Amino acid sequence: MVTDERLGEIVGLVEERGFISVKELSNLCDVSEMTIRRDLQRLDEDKRIRRTYGGAMSIRPAVPAQNGTIQSQVSLQPAGSLVDRVDVLVTSSVDPEYDRILLDRVEKRNIPIVAESLSVGREATVVSIDNHLAGVDLGQWAGKYAQEHWGGQAFALDLSYYLSNTQARSEGFIAGLKEILPLAQVVLSINAQSRYETAYQLTLDALTVHPNINVIFAINDATAWGAINACCDLGRDPDSVLVFTIGLEGNTLKNALLDNKYCKAAATMFPEIVGPVCVEAAIMAYNHQSLPRQLLTPHVLVTRETLLELYDRTETSWEIKWDVVSRRLSIPLDISRTTRISKESYPRRLGFIVPFGGHEWYKNLTTCMRAHAESLKIEFEIVDAEHTLKGEMDLRRRGIAQLAAQQVQPGDVILIDSGQMTTYLAEELIHTEKITVITNSIAVFDLLKDNAGITLISTGGLLRRTTDTFVGSTAETALRELRADKLFLVVAGITLGFGLSHTHLGEVAVKQAMLRAAREVFLLADHTVFGQDSMVQVAPVKVVHRLITDEALPASIRLELTKLGIEVLVART
Repeated sequence: MVTDERLGEIVGLVEERGFISVKELSNLCDVSEMTIRRDLQRLDEDKRIRRTYGGAMSIRPAVPAQNGTIQSQVSLQPAGSLVDRVDVLVTSSVDPEYDRILLDRVEKRNIPIVAESLSVGREATVVSIDNHLAGVDLGQWAGKYAQEHWGGQAFALDLSYYLSNTQARSEGFIAGLKEILPLAQVVLSINAQSRYETAYQLTLDALTVHPNINVIFAINDATAWGAINACCDLGRDPDSVLVFTIGLEGNTLKNALLDNKYCKAAATMFPEIVGPVCVEAAIMAYNHQSLPRQLLTPHVLVTRETLLELYDRTETSWEIKWDVVSRRLSIPLDISRTTRISKESYPRRLGFIVPFGGHEWYKNLTTCMRAHAESLKIEFEIVDAEHTLKGEMDLRRRGIAQLAAQQVQPGDVILIDSGQMTTYLAEELIHTEKITVITNSIAVFDLLKDNAGITLISTGGLLRRTTDTFVGSTAETALRELRADKLFLVVAGITLGFGLSHTHLGEVAVKQAMLRAAREVFLLADHTVFGQDSMVQVAPVKVVHRLITDEALPASIRLELTKLGIEVLVART
């Protein structure tokens, strides 16, 4: 396919999907991911699409189809414009800064909020399961299984997330597991970022380093599915390791549970119930009716044997058995009505901010909320917060890269680590003259190779294809024989206690070799990297001379770093 044809096809795919990843575009267009990244950069410059971290977004708003429905189910309009259009808002905590901006806007318009899953700080009520209890129930089941099949030996990997509700699930699971098996060990507890790709890679790495892990707890289906596929790709015997999830959000994990291999028990959260409860709570909030602080929706521990008691399996999906569920479970509000009562006051439009649009939970929750709202003649609109946050974080990371590029002077010998932020740095350096660049990143090398004004050195080594990075003894040996004026380093986690940390042993060894080869260390890190430990320590924080970060990093952390003698440079966007 020639370039112009491919560019046209990419624009069409982005406009059709709203958002599409680099990996998916690479597969669909049958070219490398590096070629796709170049294409996206060109299209972004031409203002035909908006390039984001990991993919691209459409710059065109969703348009009504002939039947009056919106062609793209997920609107990518900013939350501010949504707040201006709705009478009630349903949302969950997304990101502290995003939440703060949202609440400021909501306060000014006095719009009622119903929080889904997690409090945002100013809601009429929170609609959620008892997260801790769901974790305990699942942990107890895991403990009993380990007693019966593994002689009471349990070594757990906790694929957690930083939010309080997901932390409660992890804490509950470990508590339930240890209630049955007091000597059970938590080998690792890692923030998997609530993403399939991260959970997949972390599970691969964790099982490689700790092959005794036999219990994996995932806080939702996306991370569970990543863990299951990692176990499968490593060839782990399904009888030697189990993956547990709180969700059963859609078809994927229900099918996995029915297969009875890596997943043998899960807690289901019923989006079919939560969606209508959110709508009914929104109607009550709009009418200033009293609501409890929390509306607890039911969860049920499900195995292969009990799955079919709650759901019917069709050719394409799973359908809830309402007669069974309504008889067995306690639902906090009456969701049985499907028509409006004329004497009641109803909101004209209900807005829903979705934290993770790609998760089956939010896809199905959106469908259920929309159906219930529209049956009551309430307009329904959603915003995918993950995509808007991706765009925001992409701008912040590019700002960090731009500020980093300003630190490079003619004559400098610089080391550039591998990662998204350093790829952006390389883009900023494309037209720079009279510098020497040493890198283990294929993306960085590929971007700079055509500039004759740059002396370019690759470390070589073993290619780690998942990150297009050279690792191993060859790369480490090359770095021992080189010296650089400045190192531009990226890591996955930063805390004052554990220091700089990362996910992969091979990449960590190369980062440590880079640190030894550099006279001055620049750490490129946005605010999301702080406050979490990754799996392997790279070095103490004090090895850093200058940190380049974004303005969302709290002043308290900046002050602590300054006390350690680290100069903090803040990129403004």
